[in-house]
Amino acid sequence: MNVMELNLPEFDNEFFCIVNRDNPILAAIISSYIFKSGKYTLMFEYSNVEIENGDYNENKIDEYIITRTRAQRFNFRINRVLKNVGGCDYLILAGLSEHQKSYLNFLNDFNVIEIDTLEDVETFLQPIVNKNEYVACNENDIYNGLYIAAQENSLLKIDNSVESIDLDLEKNREGLIIVEKINAVSNIIAVNYSLSINANLKMIERPKISHKEIKSYIEKWKDGDINSYNDLSALLYNEIQDINFNEYKFSTFFTKGAPYSLILKNVIPITHVNLLLNPDFFIFNNLYFEHKEKIHSSIVFSPLEFGKDEEIDFVIDKLKSGNHFVKELIGREASVYNISNHVKEFPYELLHICSHGGEVNGFSLVEEYKDADGDTHIVEYDEVVSFAPHKNQDRELIPVMSKLIIRKFDGMNWGSNELKSKNYPHYVFSDMMNELFKNEGKSRKRKSIIPDSHAIKCSDFNYQAEFDKIANFQTFPFIFNNTCWSWSGVSDSFLASGARAYIGTLWSINNDIAKRTGESFYEKLFNGTILEALQKSLICTDGTNDENIYVFWGLHFSSVSTGVSLKKSKETVVDMILHAFYHFRAQLKTAKTESAKKEIVRLVNWNYNQLFDYFPIDAIKLLLKRR
Repeated sequence: MNVMELNLPEFDNEFFCIVNRDNPILAAIISSYIFKSGKYTLMFEYSNVEIENGDYNENKIDEYIITRTRAQRFNFRINRVLKNVGGCDYLILAGLSEHQKSYLNFLNDFNVIEIDTLEDVETFLQPIVNKNEYVACNENDIYNGLYIAAQENSLLKIDNSVESIDLDLEKNREGLIIVEKINAVSNIIAVNYSLSINANLKMIERPKISHKEIKSYIEKWKDGDINSYNDLSALLYNEIQDINFNEYKFSTFFTKGAPYSLILKNVIPITHVNLLLNPDFFIFNNLYFEHKEKIHSSIVFSPLEFGKDEEIDFVIDKLKSGNHFVKELIGREASVYNISNHVKEFPYELLHICSHGGEVNGFSLVEEYKDADGDTHIVEYDEVVSFAPHKNQDRELIPVMSKLIIRKFDGMNWGSNELKSKNYPHYVFSDMMNELFKNEGKSRKRKSIIPDSHAIKCSDFNYQAEFDKIANFQTFPFIFNNTCWSWSGVSDSFLASGARAYIGTLWSINNDIAKRTGESFYEKLFNGTILEALQKSLICTDGTNDENIYVFWGLHFSSVSTGVSLKKSKETVVDMILHAFYHFRAQLKTAKTESAKKEIVRLVNWNYNQLFDYFPIDAIKLLLKRR
C-alpha cells in the first residue's frame, strides 16, 4: 500500500454556518459563497425543533423530549466547537425556526447573519465575498454543482432549466469520497469535506436496503448460504461498479450503514462515515484532534473470557512502549460499572475492548395502556436488563440499566409505513413510554436472544453501551471493539457522542483471528494512520472465514501518536481528573434540580475515588503544587 500524503485542511473560521438539516439547497448555495480552497467549511446541520426552549417537567416523558434533548445537546456541542476554533467573524443561521434559535445561548456573542431564502444569500453574502462568476445547476444536481462551483471559485445558482451535470472523476487524485444521496445537509457537508481535502466526489443513490436486512444477509451467508452474499453485493455494488478503485490510495463512504469495505474486499484502504450520526461533528472532531495537544491515555478492557487466547497483554505492552498511560480494566475490574463510567468520564484517547459481543438474552413483554384521551393501546416489546454494582456503593441502590426495544404497536410493526399512516399524535407515544418505564405489575417472559440488543460481556453483567457523553468531553477517542458483531449498534453511541474513529466486526469472529489481527494492528499503529495499520493487518484474515470482517468508521488521516514519557502521560491524566473534580464540585452551586444535584455529586465522588484509589501520591503532589 502506498503511503498517503496527509495535507489536512485548516478551519476557515471567517464564517461559521448553522443550517436547518432539511434545507440542503440553501446549504449548497451558502457553501459556494464561503468556500475557500485548502480550507474546511465549518457547517453544521440542525434538526427541526417542535417546541421553544423553556420550563418542563424533568420527571415525566412528554411528546417533545426527543426534539428538546437533541436541541439542548446541539447547543452544547456547538458552543464547544466555537470555543475550540476561537470564534468566527460571521455566524450564519440558515433557515432556522424561532424554536431552533431559542436553544442557542451564544447568539449575542457573535456577528449573526440570518438567511431564510435563496435571495437572502446574495443580499447578505455578496458584499463580503470576492466572487462574481456563477455555475448554474438544477435542484437535483446541487452536489455536483457545488463541487464544480467551488473548484472554479464561483457561486452556485439554481436554474431548473439547465441539464444535469456529469461530474468526471479526475485522475491523479489520492482520495475518492462516495456519498449516498439523502435529502439532508449532511450531503453538503460531505461535499465540502471532499473539496477541502482535494478528493474526487461521487454521489450515488442510496441502496434500498435496511440495516436489519444487511445483518440478515450476513447471518445467512455465514451460515453457509453463498447466495446471500451475492444478493447483498448486488444491492451495494450496482452504483459503484464503474469505478476503478485501484486508481486511489483511499476511499471514504458517507453512508446510512452499508459495509462497502466488505463488498469491495478492501481492495484499497476504505473508511466509512455514518450520515445519521452527526457527520458534521465527526469530521470536525477528526480534523481538530490531529492539530491539538494529545493526552496519550488509553483504556484496555477485558474480562479475560478467552484466557491466554487474546491480545490484551500485547496491546498493553505496545501502548506503554508508545508512552501511553494505560488504565487496565482487566478480569474482575472489567465490570459494567467500570466500563460505563470510564467510557463517559475518564480522560482517554484510545479504548481497546476484548470480550464476547453481539446479541444477548432478556425478556419479552406485552402491555396495555390508556393514552391521555382514554384510548387503549397494546405494545409488544423486548427488554434487556443490566446491573452495575460497585465497591464504593455503601447504602446506595444498585444501578439498573434497562433497554426497551419496541416490536409492535396495536398489532403493527414498529416503524412501519402502516403505523406511520395512522398519524397518531405524539403524546400517544410519550404516554406509552411513561407507562413502559413503570416497574410494578409487569409480566416478563424470558427470551434467549434479543434481536438488536448489541452488548459487550463484562465480568458481571452485559454492557449495553447506551450513553451520550464520552471521555468527559475532554477528547475524541478512537475505539477498537474487537468483539463479535460490533460494527453497528454498540458503535452508534460511540460515534454519536464524539468518538473520532471506531473499528468493529461484521459477524462473530474467530478468537485466534481476533488475537492475531489485534496484535498486528498495534504493532503498526504508531507508524502511520489508523487506516494504514488496519489495512496492513487485514492480511491476518486472508483465506479465513473472517476475511474482510473488520469495518472502519473514520477518516483516512486519523492517527494515534506516541507520548513524551509515561510519567508525563500519567501526570496529564491525573491533572484532567482533578480538573473534572473541581469542575463538578463548582457546578453543585448552580444546580437547579435535585436530580441534577444527585448526578453531580455522583460525578464528584467518582473523580475523587479515581484520584485517591489509583493515583494517591500523584494527586497529593499535584494538589500541593497548585496550593
